[in-house]
Amino acid sequence: MLQSLVLLIGDRVAFKQAEAGIAALLLALSVRAAPSREEAMLAALVQEPRAEEWQGLKVHDRTFTRAEFETALANVFDPWRGLRPYLRVDDKVVTVFPDPGCHGAPLVAVPFAPTPQARQVRPGRFRTPETWTPMPAGLTAKPLAGLRVAIEPADIGGAWAKMEDRSVAFQGYGRVNEGDLNLVVARLLRDKLSELGAEVFLVRDQAEPILPIAQDQLLTTAETLLSRDSGLLPESFRHRPFELNQEGAARLRFAAGIFLTKTLETCARAELVRRSFQPDITLVLQHDATPDSAEEKLTPINRNIFFVGGAYLPYELRDARQRLRLLTKLCERVTPVETTVAVAIARRFREATGFPPVLYGNSATTREVVANNDYVVARNLAFNREHDGPVVVTEPYFMNQPETLARLLAGDYVGRRRIAGRDQVSIFREYADCVADGLIDAYARDPRRSSRRDKQ
Repeated sequence: MLQSLVLLIGDRVAFKQAEAGIAALLLALSVRAAPSREEAMLAALVQEPRAEEWQGLKVHDRTFTRAEFETALANVFDPWRGLRPYLRVDDKVVTVFPDPGCHGAPLVAVPFAPTPQARQVRPGRFRTPETWTPMPAGLTAKPLAGLRVAIEPADIGGAWAKMEDRSVAFQGYGRVNEGDLNLVVARLLRDKLSELGAEVFLVRDQAEPILPIAQDQLLTTAETLLSRDSGLLPESFRHRPFELNQEGAARLRFAAGIFLTKTLETCARAELVRRSFQPDITLVLQHDATPDSAEEKLTPINRNIFFVGGAYLPYELRDARQRLRLLTKLCERVTPVETTVAVAIARRFREATGFPPVLYGNSATTREVVANNDYVVARNLAFNREHDGPVVVTEPYFMNQPETLARLLAGDYVGRRRIAGRDQVSIFREYADCVADGLIDAYARDPRRSSRRDKQ
C-alpha cells in the first residue's frame, strides 16, 4: 500500500520527508479490514474488467472482416499501435490477451467474417442514420419522431466547479462554471428534441454528482480508494497533484477531487444510461477555451471543434479497462454514425457562427476522420469512451473570447439583446438549435427540414 502512494507524493526525496505523516495516514485508513459499502460501490465503477465483460465481445462474432478490423484500428482507434502487443490476428480471428507479447490465457477470441458478403447481422443496440426510418415528409411535423437521444451535460458545475477545474473568474466580466453552462444548453436541447419527436434521456439535471452515495461521503471515500491503489487515478491526471505546493494528506485530497469528478462521475453517468436507456446517439455538450483561460486571460479568436471516439494513446492502453472500451467501440462500428452526426452538427455551427475549426488534424492526440474537414477529429475522451454506442462531443466557442464571454454571462433569454454592440440571440439557444438542426440533417436526411430558429 505504501508503494502505491509514491505517485501522489512525488520523487523519492519528497517521499522520505513525508514518510512519517503518510505512515500515520495509512495506519488510520487500514483499521478497516474490509471496504465499506460506499467504497465498494465506487470501486465497482472502475474495477478491472471481469471475464464475462471480455466474453461480451463475442456478440460481434463474424460481424466484420479482418480488413475492416485492421483499417479501423490503424486509422481511427490505435494509430500509435499501443493495442497491438495484446492482440494476435490472423485471417480467421482476433485473439485478445491480458499481457503484452500475447502472454497469459486468452481473454476472448472474436472470429472474422470471411468476406463482406458473409458478415453476420450486427447486434441492434442502436440505429444508424441509414437504418433509422423517419416519418415521410409532410406526414409529421416531428422529423426526429422515435429517435433515442441521450444528452450528457459534461462536468458538474455549481459548488463542484473549482474542484473539477472548470471555474474561471475573468476580471471585468465575471465567473463562469462550464458545468453550469453545459446544463443550460442541455435543458434547452432536451425540450427542443422532444418537440421534434425524439425520446430524450438527460443524464443529469442538477449541478450535483449523480454518484450513488451521500455527497458528504464522496470525497473521503475517493481518498480511501486512492490511498489503497493510486493507479486508479488515470495516468493523464497524475502530474496534477504535484503542482500543489503541499504534500501528504492535502495532496491526496486534491488527487481524490480529480478522481471523483473526472473518473468516478463519468463512469457513474455511463452506467446510469446503460441501465436506463438505449440511445441511438449520445451527445456530450461542452464549451471550449484556449489554454490561457486557466490564467484568466482572454483571447481575440473563436473556433469550434467536434470529437468522435478514437486515437487511444499507448500509455492509455496499459489500462485494461481502456483496452476493453476500445475494442467494444470498434466492434460496435460506431465511427460511421459518429462521423455523420458530427459533420452535420459542425456544418450548422459553421453556418451560425462563421468560426473556423480548432486545427487539431493528425496531432499527437487526435486523428482526422473526414478528408478536408478539420472540424471533426477522433480523440480518446472519457465520455466518448465510457458511454456505449455512438457518441459525439460538441465543443464550440471559446469561453474566454470577449464577445462569447459576454453572451454567456448574459444568461438565457428569448428574442434578441444588445451584446457587444450587436443584437444577438441567446448563445445557449444558438447552441441548442445548431445541435438539433444537425441531428435532423443527419437522421432525417433532408437539410431543408430544419427547425425554425428564434429570429425575434
